[in-house]
Amino acid sequence: MQKYILEEVSDPRLKVYMVWGPMLGEETAEDAVVATAFLHDQRSIHFWTPLHDVAKLFQGPAGLPADELAWDTFQLFSPTAEWGKTPPQPVYVMHVEKSLPKELRLNGNTLRGQIETLLSSADSAGHSPAE
Repeated sequence: MQKYILEEVSDPRLKVYMVWGPMLGEETAEDAVVATAFLHDQRSIHFWTPLHDVAKLFQGPAGLPADELAWDTFQLFSPTAEWGKTPPQPVYVMHVEKSLPKELRLNGNTLRGQIETLLSSADSAGHSPAE
């Protein structure tokens, strides 16, 4: 995220929300604090959750089956997305080791291109991109 996105996309409207949690079951809040050092850009905002609730909330909108949590997913949202009790449908999703299509496996260059497209389309539509 730092190398391919935050260092390459200088647009101040970009916000990266990182949710850290017990993906494998043994991670702790202290582990998350250590990991945040690798994402030091001011546009990245970090959260810790000791539960899988957030990963469960994002699984449906990301297109994941009910038995697969949304840890290690990278989701982009439209500037017009409406947030409520459940997350809106992302306009683009990439993943690490999920049952989603292989062409959606995380690739930093592809993800950066999708972000740049979203920022550009927000410019042409007169919107500020949603985070």
